[in-house]
Amino acid sequence: MKERNLRGVIAVALGVCLSVGVFATNAIAKPAPVTKIHFKLDDHNVPPGSPVTSDVLVRTRSNHEWVPFANALLSVRVDGTQVLTVTTDANGVAAISYVAAAGGHVMKVVFAGDATHKRAQRAQGFAVVTGATTVPSAPTLTATAGLLIVHLSWTAPADGGSTITTYNIYRSTISGSEVLLTSIPAGTVFDDFAVLSGTTYFYEVSAMNAEGEGAMSLEVSATPL
Repeated sequence: MKERNLRGVIAVALGVCLSVGVFATNAIAKPAPVTKIHFKLDDHNVPPGSPVTSDVLVRTRSNHEWVPFANALLSVRVDGTQVLTVTTDANGVAAISYVAAAGGHVMKVVFAGDATHKRAQRAQGFAVVTGATTVPSAPTLTATAGLLIVHLSWTAPADGGSTITTYNIYRSTISGSEVLLTSIPAGTVFDDFAVLSGTTYFYEVSAMNAEGEGAMSLEVSATPL
C-alpha cells in the first residue's frame, strides 16, 4: 500500500512539473524584431522658404541579418508636431521634404511599431536662418510633343537663398536612364529639336546655384510627331 501511494505522489508531482514546464514555455513570447531608422538631413541650415530634405532608411532584424523594412509607416514630427506621414518603398527608403519657419528646430522620424515590429525613432536638429544658402529645390517639369520637336517648360524652384545660374537638362529613350543633354543659363523653357518622329523621350531638369546642383524634377516623357 505504501509503495502504491508513493507511486501516486511521484506521478502527481511529475505531472505538475510537466504542466508547469509547458506553461512556462508557452508563456515566453517571441520578441518582436528590432527596427532601426537612419536619416541625415541634407543641410542643417537652410534659408527661409527652402525645404530641409533627407532620405530615410528603415531596416529590421530578420534571421540575424538587417534587411530593408518595406511599407513601414513613418510619422515625421518637427518640434513635437506631426508634419508629414511617409511610407518606405521596397528598399526600405522614404523621402522627406519640409519647409519650416525661421529658427531652430528638431525633426524626429518615428515608427510607432506594429504587431510584429518594435517601435523606433531618430531625431536631428536643423535651423532656418536668414542668409543661409543651399542648393535649389526641384523644378516642376512638363513636356509637350510637336512635329520633330519636344518643348520643355518648368517652374523656377526655390533658389536656396542663392541665385539660380544654370539649368541642367537630362534626356534618354529609356525611363530612369537620363544623361545630361545640355545646360542652359537661367530660364524656364527649352526646345529639343534633336529628336526622331515616333520615339519616346524621357526628361528631367535640375537647377544649379553657387552651392551646387539641386534635386531633379520628376521624370516626364513625350513622343514627337
